[in-house]
Amino acid sequence: MPQPAVTAVILNWNNAAATRACLRSLAALDYDNLSILVVDNASSDGSADELALDGRVELIRNGANLGFTGGANTGIRHAMRRRPDFVWLVNSDAVVAPQVLRQLVDAAARDNRAGLLSPVFHDPESGRPEWLASRFDPVARIATQTDDPVTAAEWCQHFPAQIVLLGTALLISRSVIETIGELDEQFFAYVEDVDYSLRATAAGFRNVIVPDAEVGHAFKRPVEDPGAVPPYLHYYITRNYLLLWRKLPGRVLLNKAALWLLRQRLLQLSRMRNNPAATEALLSGLWDGVRGIGGQYDPARRMPAVPRLLLSRRPDLWLNLIDGRRPRMGAAR
Repeated sequence: MPQPAVTAVILNWNNAAATRACLRSLAALDYDNLSILVVDNASSDGSADELALDGRVELIRNGANLGFTGGANTGIRHAMRRRPDFVWLVNSDAVVAPQVLRQLVDAAARDNRAGLLSPVFHDPESGRPEWLASRFDPVARIATQTDDPVTAAEWCQHFPAQIVLLGTALLISRSVIETIGELDEQFFAYVEDVDYSLRATAAGFRNVIVPDAEVGHAFKRPVEDPGAVPPYLHYYITRNYLLLWRKLPGRVLLNKAALWLLRQRLLQLSRMRNNPAATEALLSGLWDGVRGIGGQYDPARRMPAVPRLLLSRRPDLWLNLIDGRRPRMGAAR
């Protein structure tokens, strides 16, 4: 039997070195029926010109930075014209093992309901697990991830309908794209993979984790170390969960999930007192999320002065007010 056709979509934005490393790992795959598409998101560092010299790939240049969602959708639309069996979204800073794609495709062949499939992720330097599974709690409305093998196995066994996957090396069947469409571009970046996983599940597909398939990728962790990530990450994670909740049934505000998210962000604000850019980004994410504003982060669009001062100057006061009602929930990605 011929191998199913796969088109890999890699998004480049001002980082030719990482993209080249990713492409080298793709070139070493033990999978022949693969085409590679690089989408450049209006890089300003000349990296698109450098990547254009690579004869192994096809390069598409976007005229503006469309974010992860818009850039990936550019690649998905282009790939679908050739009607591949699968589109494989691969982050430019991921390094794949030679057998990963074959393992993912084989897993899809064993499960006719599998629509989205993901490998697991390990730190490329230490080799320790970074991500083994994510579970979306429909009550908490938060995707909690784990790097513990026992927890991951329990989630996959007992909560298969709540498994959500990362977009980091996401294999998407053509039938999923034909059924539910592309990524939702209002998210711009982050949480769009949670939304896409939920949409796939609602359409009757299964989200499958292939534990033997491993990819090297280092993750940013805004919750554990809020000062070590760029400000825009605080904005997108905060805003996009609120945007996601607006798409789900039930009230968005004044529920336990919203209270938990607010408490978590207040904790981050208390840790970022000496980081005004990150503080402003997080508060703007709250404000835009409540108002339902999607798209790219605009630092000039800020939370109004009064609520901004109330939240940023005394986050400990608000934490004390809501602490007695805190629900027990996991950490958001």
